[in-house]
Amino acid sequence: MKMTDGDLQKLLQIGLQSLTIQTTLLENQIAESSSEMRTLERDEELEKLERQLLAIQQDYRHYSDFVDTEAAEQFKGYYYEEN
Repeated sequence: MKMTDGDLQKLLQIGLQSLTIQTTLLENQIAESSSEMRTLERDEELEKLERQLLAIQQDYRHYSDFVDTEAAEQFKGYYYEEN
């Protein structure tokens, strides 16, 4: 079985949506950690979270380069309803 270009575009959209969700979760965790922990613990935790966030953002930019914007339009609202 071969993957079609449409399959690849759909897979890219799924991956990018997942990366967006992960980014939001990490940003929320960073905000929460900033207000809850003591200084040394907070700094270490924030540094770890920021490294994770940077890696996710780099992956997002990398995989975004492969998205065919015309093909991507057909998958809008595929798994959820657009508002």
